[in-house]
Amino acid sequence: MHLLWFRRDLRLTDNEIATLATDNGVAVLPFFIIDPWFYTWADVGTARVRFLFECLENLNSNLRKLGSRLYLFEGNSIEILQELTKQLTERGYKPKLFFNRDVQVEYGINRDKTIVDFYKQLNLDYHIGLNNFLQSVEQRDPWFNEYYTYQRQPQYPIPQTINTPQLTLNLPQLTFEELKQKYHSFWAVEKVYFPGGETQAKSKLDSFLKKRYYGYHWKLSRPMLSQLGATSHLSPHLTFGTISTRTVYQSTKARAEELKTQPKAEFSLKAFRDRLRWHDSFTQRLYFYPEIAYKNRYQEFDEWYTPLKLPREKQELFQAWLEGLTGFPLVDASMRQLKTMGWMNFRMRAMCATFLTINCGISWHHGARHYMNYLVDGDLAIDNWQWQMQAGVTNPLSDTFRIYNPNKNIPEKDPDLKFIYYWVSELKGYSLPEIIQGKYIGTSSYPQTILDWAKTRKVNGKIISDLRKKVRERLTLQGGTEYESAVAAQETVNKYWQHKDREYKEFKELEAELE
Repeated sequence: MHLLWFRRDLRLTDNEIATLATDNGVAVLPFFIIDPWFYTWADVGTARVRFLFECLENLNSNLRKLGSRLYLFEGNSIEILQELTKQLTERGYKPKLFFNRDVQVEYGINRDKTIVDFYKQLNLDYHIGLNNFLQSVEQRDPWFNEYYTYQRQPQYPIPQTINTPQLTLNLPQLTFEELKQKYHSFWAVEKVYFPGGETQAKSKLDSFLKKRYYGYHWKLSRPMLSQLGATSHLSPHLTFGTISTRTVYQSTKARAEELKTQPKAEFSLKAFRDRLRWHDSFTQRLYFYPEIAYKNRYQEFDEWYTPLKLPREKQELFQAWLEGLTGFPLVDASMRQLKTMGWMNFRMRAMCATFLTINCGISWHHGARHYMNYLVDGDLAIDNWQWQMQAGVTNPLSDTFRIYNPNKNIPEKDPDLKFIYYWVSELKGYSLPEIIQGKYIGTSSYPQTILDWAKTRKVNGKIISDLRKKVRERLTLQGGTEYESAVAAQETVNKYWQHKDREYKEFKELEAELE
């Protein structure tokens, strides 16, 4: 009997464990564990849990087409697996457990270690597969080549049939109808912007590669265009593994080959694949350094960025930021979009993060938790590390760090004001110059700015700059692995921008040749 344990790999296409566990017609029990710990976790998000449940429904539907079904167990994951294994061995089975390696917080890391130890004690076999590319031992230098070697390998085929016998198990189980009833609070949303499931993931990828990809390299930073589908909208599917990054990579490469006589189209798809690689590199970082999800990367920042309760004046700033009432239109539009859609494009996420951490002087811990509470694609590996980046914590060997100017970004990223008008209806009727100059103050219900952006940038920016200097001095003096890691990080960033500049130059030259 093979036990097929799905986690954040809710698909049958290019899923190592789904292919291997179902080979040769062996009896297979596919299951997912509804672990209450995850639904009471501080970083849980309603939109994300609903998306997960929809993914489970779709996985069950796809399994049934192959003669199988998805068992939904409920309870502590360790206890469920131990009891399931016990009951099967008592019936004469010799279960083999299949699950994919995952990138997790401490709870998940300890859970997997305990389960592996349990199987070793019973002398039972288990197989840990890969959901997407992941080094099990840190080797920074060859990562890039190993990553692309993996992406180019053949995908695991979808099982043709799955032999799942009828079993009566004395374990807490839920039907899908019971799941909806018991966890009804996660289903109670007015509108679903990102429906879950492998079927939806394939549809999203197909529509992106058919038409929506065009202009991706510049549209991805435009919030209204992104909202309307100029970006892939695959991020929640990658978070829950309803599609593999390898499937996305290979499909995108194939489409680029078809369009190789169209430099702009090919350049857009190359920019998209670069984002895909960055996604996987963030996952890799959290795998080796799970503590960075909640701790400052460098201890010097502990005196400034702390998860402790905010004082009253900071709480007022934080509340205005949460509700989209800061008086900075692009920030407020983005924050209102987040609460409604459970999503923002990357540029707006970064801008709102620097506004909170640098201008408001509020720790990234508070902002990161809010994002995770609302983002349908919330992923600690990306979200919390990006918060540290935008807060000025990372890459300390660089003398500079970025602070977005929300008002300067309006003419750059929302010149026709469609995004601001959509989410900040109080400003409809005001022109771009009037909004930039604050002409609406006193004549609309939209609030005044909660802070002086230039002043806070100067004061708080210096604090962050001084802390970065302290880190730089300590690392340079001490040397060792931490310094080497910082050097490698800086080199990675520098190489990335050099690579992007070179690509853009080559693209423009090719474009000129074909004109």
